[in-house]
Amino acid sequence: ATGTGLAGKKAVVLAGTGPVGQRAAAMMALEGAEVSITSRHIFNAEKACFAMKERFNVDLTPVEAADLEARAAAIQDANIVLATGAAGVELLKPEHWQRIPHLEVLADANATPPVGIGGTDVMDKGKLRHGKVIWGAIGFGTLKLALHRACIAKLFTDNKQVLDAEIIFQLAKLMA
Repeated sequence: ATGTGLAGKKAVVLAGTGPVGQRAAAMMALEGAEVSITSRHIFNAEKACFAMKERFNVDLTPVEAADLEARAAAIQDANIVLATGAAGVELLKPEHWQRIPHLEVLADANATPPVGIGGTDVMDKGKLRHGKVIWGAIGFGTLKLALHRACIAKLFTDNKQVLDAEIIFQLAKLMA
């Protein structure tokens, strides 16, 4: 969603209960998006949402989505979909997202085949597919690695620095 802003957008983080999914959900919520986190088990989704409320004071919506059909249903109103599931697990098939007119951006953090979002490619770097902007794991990996390097370099400028998620996110926004 580069340049479009996230305020008022609906975002869904599929399989978002791990650290990557939780932080991404929180950062989007801090930018004004309405964010849901899915999990196979509602308890795990609720736990992740609670943790992000505690840490970042954001309200996220937990969604139980144990199978392909439930995940397809979870993204029907979304503008943004981020897949942060386990390596090699397909979370959506191409037909689940390709015809949703208001869906703008999909990003998949899974670099291991099969990808998390069917019909996308790990190398996609803001590629337009079916009218949507697609980011694959290797496509956004370049920014991720550059951000890692910048954070490490920053640590060497002052030995009292603490680079928390908010500071790293601000740096990432500057770099993007």
